[in-house]
Amino acid sequence: MGIVAAPLIHPANERKTWTVGTLTYTRLQLINVFVWMLWGDFCLFLMDSGVGRTLVPLQLKKFGASNTLIAVINKSLVEFLVLILCPIISTWSDRYRSRRGRRIPFMIYATPPLALCLTLLGFSPQIANWLKSISPHLLGGISAAGLTVALITVTLVGYKFFDTFPQSVYYYLYTDVIPPQLMGTFVCLFRVCSTLGVLVFNKFLLKYCDDHPGAICAGAAGLYLVAFMLLCFLVKEGRYPAPEPTPPGPPGARATKSVLRFCRECFTHPFYWKYYLLVLCFMIGFVPFGDFLIFYGQKELKMDLASYGNVMAVRDIVQIAVFLCLGPIVDRLHPLRMGMVGIVLVFATALCSFLFIHSAASFGVWVVITFATVAIYQGATGALGPRLLPRTHYGQFCAACALIFHFGQMILSPLLGFITDKCGNAAVFPWFFSFCALATFFLYLVYRDWKKLGGDEAYVPPLTTESPQEQAFEVVTAH
Repeated sequence: MGIVAAPLIHPANERKTWTVGTLTYTRLQLINVFVWMLWGDFCLFLMDSGVGRTLVPLQLKKFGASNTLIAVINKSLVEFLVLILCPIISTWSDRYRSRRGRRIPFMIYATPPLALCLTLLGFSPQIANWLKSISPHLLGGISAAGLTVALITVTLVGYKFFDTFPQSVYYYLYTDVIPPQLMGTFVCLFRVCSTLGVLVFNKFLLKYCDDHPGAICAGAAGLYLVAFMLLCFLVKEGRYPAPEPTPPGPPGARATKSVLRFCRECFTHPFYWKYYLLVLCFMIGFVPFGDFLIFYGQKELKMDLASYGNVMAVRDIVQIAVFLCLGPIVDRLHPLRMGMVGIVLVFATALCSFLFIHSAASFGVWVVITFATVAIYQGATGALGPRLLPRTHYGQFCAACALIFHFGQMILSPLLGFITDKCGNAAVFPWFFSFCALATFFLYLVYRDWKKLGGDEAYVPPLTTESPQEQAFEVVTAH
């Protein structure tokens, strides 16, 4: 009787898995994580970019605020709040351990009060009128418009206070749950979903911002509440190495030692300073540019909100197409190389926009082209942090970076508001391309140092830490 050979299992038929940290995914599990993270991103940007960056400035302008005051309220005040909270939350989340992980608890508990404050923000005009009706002696000397601006400011601060918790940790979560080899693809899909959120707002909701802010804010808050609570229970984190021990001594001494450790780890290596300044220059140029561009369309080119929203919707569709094509290219070439291509294109198109926009039609053409190049840069560099920063301290280093660029925005955004008040809204274009030129310089410096630190083959994030376990974890996960 012959011997029957065991059937061979062809490698192609074996179940493929992906790993990140202690997590291992099958294809179906990976799709589940992608879907929930991307859906959360859609809801986040519908709420934050649509309401925070568009509805709030429009409402403040409607009730008589100047560009300078809008920048102080919507930028400097908010940035100061983030400046204080983001390093605390980020470092805390790096070292926090619970059965739900180190990031998700910060999202769960902040989401309900965030949704409440956002809803109240939308109904600030009605609340102002109600307060004046019940307290005529106390509030009679304050105009309805002035009281509304004050209420928008108070509810915006409340909304942003609670929003800082999920905003600080959500972008760290995908570094903890998405496999590194798929990070470029994920980030580009991430950008697709965030752009879809902005597209839905611009196409269908922007035209109602003047007259129906309450309905828009309540709808965005409800959608965000449901989406993020489900995400927190359906996406699981893995296990992490034990954090550095808490410094000994009384509370004041522990706090001082923690701050000194944060500064030593994040601010003593020149490589990271170049990365921080790169982000600073682009964010200072781009964020105020995006915020004040609507006033350029309205005041200089006489565009109504519906026309402006249509241009922005076309912009978003083009950006989505760019992001869909870009992911595999970023994974193959590295975010630094694609980022250098992107930032040069952004500088060139922003300069051309300043020179060649003279009507609503040319505005539509050049703004769409400019934002297409912004999509190339953002799609590439969105995967840059996970490739350059230490994984064990990822939130902490992101917080250090945020500390730099939020401080810059807090100081300089009102300057752009003042410049546009004095020189006209067209000043947003030279503002943008000037900072893009600086960003190009710092991106080149980051690329040069990355090559010296090992480049494609051997780069490991430099880390000054007292924990050898964390250093070892960085070396293993880097490869």
